[in-house]
Amino acid sequence: MNEIKPLPHIAVMKPYVPGGKLHGQSGPAVMLASNENPFGPSPAAIEAARSVAGDVHIYPDPDYRELREAIAAAKGIADASRIATAAGSDEIIHLLTQCYAGPGDEVLFTEHAFSMYRVSASAHGAAPVTAPETDMTAGVNAILGAVTPRTKILFLANPNNPTGTMLPLEDLKALQDALPPHVLFVVDGAYSEYLGPDYEAALSDLVDRRGNTVMMRTFSKIYGLAALRLGWAYMPAEIAGIWQRIRGPFNVNALAAAAGIAAIRDDAFLARSREHNADWRALMTDRLNAMGLNVPVSHANFVLPDFGSPGRAAAAHQFLKDQGILVRAIGGYGLPSKLRITVGSAGDNERLLSALAAFTASR
Repeated sequence: MNEIKPLPHIAVMKPYVPGGKLHGQSGPAVMLASNENPFGPSPAAIEAARSVAGDVHIYPDPDYRELREAIAAAKGIADASRIATAAGSDEIIHLLTQCYAGPGDEVLFTEHAFSMYRVSASAHGAAPVTAPETDMTAGVNAILGAVTPRTKILFLANPNNPTGTMLPLEDLKALQDALPPHVLFVVDGAYSEYLGPDYEAALSDLVDRRGNTVMMRTFSKIYGLAALRLGWAYMPAEIAGIWQRIRGPFNVNALAAAAGIAAIRDDAFLARSREHNADWRALMTDRLNAMGLNVPVSHANFVLPDFGSPGRAAAAHQFLKDQGILVRAIGGYGLPSKLRITVGSAGDNERLLSALAAFTASR
């Protein structure tokens, strides 16, 4: 009999469920389940990755100095030594949890938050704790009411995934000021580029404002580098020092680093992606609302129509799959009557909207 057993907190974990792929599809598929950039990556990023492909037998710079300095220059951060690079923001979540929370501790997030916070807390033996949301939106008082002496980390995505809702900057500051000193405040800015440079700068200023705050970011969304797994974080110097003790010496591969440097310098591509998203997000919201599918205001690169019941949402999800269109079912986030739909290319968006018009007309 096999006596090799996982640790008890690992044995009861539920795995993260990604957006998935359409398999066995005949004809072009429309992939609107994972919030990817419909333009793909910047052409400059593709060329940069190709330029280092012949050197993949050589380890990358373990300090990732050029990448960190490129991020600092693009985002107006004065001290690049306080920028940490990682294999996607998932690694940031994982390592921060590993550093600051374990058995007997609590990791706090809101009711409909990104599920990797729960996965990472459970993986390290900490108790995942949720604060209730109002109208799918986090609230300062609700979050503070869930803080206990055992709370070690608060993860807050702003804008949030999968709801697209967000707290205004003044609320973030009020929350930051009210948190007890033993709580690490991690602001997940995965979708912050969609709000523009002023909001991005405000998040960086939040880190400088208090020594309890980390901001984490990703290249997977607006920069279109999801497959390369590249993320970064801006943090106080003391936390950055702890980070360096635990992260792998070559945790970012050379292709990702090179592509990231080029991507973050391509302002024109960033602006084009942001403008396309804003235009189509508004258009999709209007047209879905006209179909009777209530869509709340989203600040990210997706919309969240409500189909009225879990059964109708499941039927719509299957109907779209049958048409070669994949969107995200989010019953696992406690939102079974809704589907999360990425803002895609103009052609993919039109195909999606036409399919949903046919669905709603018949059901």
